[in-house]
Amino acid sequence: MEDEKRRSYGKFGVGIFLITVGAILLLDKFDFLNTVSIWHYWPTILIAMGLGRLIDARFVWEFGKAFSLLFIGSWFFICELHLFNMSYHNAWPILLIGLGISILIKSFYPSCYKLAKDHCHGH
Repeated sequence: MEDEKRRSYGKFGVGIFLITVGAILLLDKFDFLNTVSIWHYWPTILIAMGLGRLIDARFVWEFGKAFSLLFIGSWFFICELHLFNMSYHNAWPILLIGLGISILIKSFYPSCYKLAKDHCHGH
């Protein structure tokens, strides 16, 4: 019952963010704005989704999913804007490092991720 009453503030924030982005892009389609350069910031959608999940996280596995979205979104953001001289061409090893860290964390906390699997599949 508590879960049904619990509000999802993270989802609320992501919803507001997506409505704002959609409105800006719609205004661009009607030539009210020129948003060509905004497309370089598309990874902020992933980052916003990750922050939303992080705010709503209650279990270890939910934090893991949130940090994964934040990591991937940040990687895309860095590559899109060529921050730190990084691009898709030379930044892909960072993804391997992130994947390795994720596997290491899961190996230290296997019971948390088993619980997540059981929780999601209704066992």
